Amino acid sequence: MAKKLWLLGALMALCTLLSACSGFNPVTEELMKPPRLTAEQKEIDDALHDAVIASNISFKYPKTGDYRSAFVFHDIDGDGEEEAIVFYAVNFNDYTRLSIMDRIDGQWRSVCEKAGVDRDVEFIDFARISGRPQDDIIIGWSSAEREEMEMNVYSYEDGELESILDSNRSDTSYNAYLIDDFNADGLSDICMLSRDSGTRAQSSWIKLVTYDGYNVTITSELPLSESILHFAGTTSGQLTLANPQKAIFIDEMIGGGELVTEVFTISDRVLVPVIGYDLEYAQEEGSELTEEEMEQASSLYEQTRRADETAICMDINGDGVIEIPTSSLLPGYEDADKEVDPIYLTEYNQLSGSRFHRVYAGVFNHSNRSGGYRVEFPPEWIGRVTVVNQSENGEWSFIKYDPELDEPLLGIAGELARIRVVSQKDYQDKFLDNYKIFETRGAFTYYGYVPPDSADPELSITLTELQRMFRLL
Repeated sequence: MAKKLWLLGALMALCTLLSACSGFNPVTEELMKPPRLTAEQKEIDDALHDAVIASNISFKYPKTGDYRSAFVFHDIDGDGEEEAIVFYAVNFNDYTRLSIMDRIDGQWRSVCEKAGVDRDVEFIDFARISGRPQDDIIIGWSSAEREEMEMNVYSYEDGELESILDSNRSDTSYNAYLIDDFNADGLSDICMLSRDSGTRAQSSWIKLVTYDGYNVTITSELPLSESILHFAGTTSGQLTLANPQKAIFIDEMIGGGELVTEVFTISDRVLVPVIGYDLEYAQEEGSELTEEEMEQASSLYEQTRRADETAICMDINGDGVIEIPTSSLLPGYEDADKEVDPIYLTEYNQLSGSRFHRVYAGVFNHSNRSGGYRVEFPPEWIGRVTVVNQSENGEWSFIKYDPELDEPLLGIAGELARIRVVSQKDYQDKFLDNYKIFETRGAFTYYGYVPPDSADPELSITLTELQRMFRLL
């Protein structure tokens, strides 16, 4: 019996050792076939193997975007029926290929093959860019060896897949992109944000891809801020309530741990900086800015400079206009110890003439595991109320700021409100009886509290008002 137990133990140890040495990691793209093919995908898979003279096909999956399958279905020839685009490689390390599959006499067949321009598929999307009645195909190509990706636009017609993005004017590499109809002409455009490899004086650029009536091409490009580390956010939307024209909003992380924002509109297929860094170059490239407009764009750019790395452009109040953030330290944090994590008041602004008009001010808590929350500040709180983070119990205390105190951030006697986040896994504090549940998301519950005795009648709020000021992120 002892011998059998010894043998069993040895076998178990050997199995453990072998599994550890093998380093097996079932990466999807390394599988010979995608998992759990549907009946339709199986038909397409069989048709692809019939068309490709190779047995070791690896399917390739887009890394980002709305389409994440190796089998992408879309009507790309305008016949009212969906074709299938299949991404694959004959060998895993080879460049990706794509096959257009169509139903002919009720059977899926490969009707067109095309070599990709890199090893991986970053994304695939569809939009009317070239002026044809049917959608064009936009594909981003990438590889593990390069930070930049490569953009391409394809049209499919009469069984032929053609690359239609004219790259003679400039290269089509990018780090971030947007697809939208920026100039309201009924056709989509592409905004590409890129960082060059040091071959030009400026390292970061915005490029506009549009249809010029003859070709899909880069019709305008302008330099962006110096020393961009990465693009923190990109979005497009309405710039002002009075003007429905769309603008491109770019949040850039630059050296020194600061964020800045640049904003561009489009006129006659030319990028026009509304808030920008290098305005002289824009003038040379045909933006036709007046001296006053250049001074305004530069001044607004400096106003967007902020240390709050989480504040990016968005429609904060749901009115359809994209607001631009600015931020400043809450009172008491200017001279706080370096060990204390700073908390910022973030203001979201709309452009009104030549200046910013604030439509929202508040604090944003991104620190908790549940995704975070924000609390709007009423106008009378700005400059007079600060926030203290009670990290031991996941609570933010909103207190009246008293600069006369030696340590203003400890002035809990001037407390106005609290927000606490509690996890189901945390110790359930029995002292939450006077708190009100504001929201529950997943395993987290958000509580609000207002002390019964007001620290200042001018600054005091009710629990109902606090709940209205509170929003999940």
